[in-house]
Amino acid sequence: MIEITSEERLFVYSWLSNVLGHELSKQQLEQYQNGSFDEFFDFLAQQGFSEEIKGIKQSLSDIKEREFSHLELAADYTQLFLLDGEVSALPYASVYLDEVELSKNLAFLDDLLIEFGLQVNKETHEPSDHLCVYIELLIKIIESSDQELEQEFVQIYFLPWLQRFVLKVKGIKTQTDFYPQIINILVGLLSKA
Repeated sequence: MIEITSEERLFVYSWLSNVLGHELSKQQLEQYQNGSFDEFFDFLAQQGFSEEIKGIKQSLSDIKEREFSHLELAADYTQLFLLDGEVSALPYASVYLDEVELSKNLAFLDDLLIEFGLQVNKETHEPSDHLCVYIELLIKIIESSDQELEQEFVQIYFLPWLQRFVLKVKGIKTQTDFYPQIINILVGLLSKA
């Protein structure tokens, strides 16, 4: 098990939700490229993610001198997550679960959303089975210190479809390895939870 505190895990999961929830802005990309995240990346490397961090840093370095580097990274985000399911790895459990699994999964998610007083953002029109909804629920579960619920959520409701999602991500060609490495960190953390 990766030895990090609950507070550190909350921070990492919040970061993952932010990075995977939308394309990075030009300003955000510049922060990554100018070293603002180096201490955080060093922390992740110390937690066993040195290969992933190496891939992220290499991706950021590869596009740094390009005039429209933020657009290249945005194109990767679009290619990976926003096109149709034939050419993208859509970040929704419903794409990877059969009807019975999905029904069980959504009922559990709905119960958690109610329990934690959360609701899906109506402005973004994201369904409740989006990857970032799972991450946000995991954050709430960690905050509640309910380790049994955390194990159940991760092992029964999150990892099974996420592993299928990862296989799809690995099959998609992108200009950089930035987002695939971010996904690897997420799966690595969840697998050791």
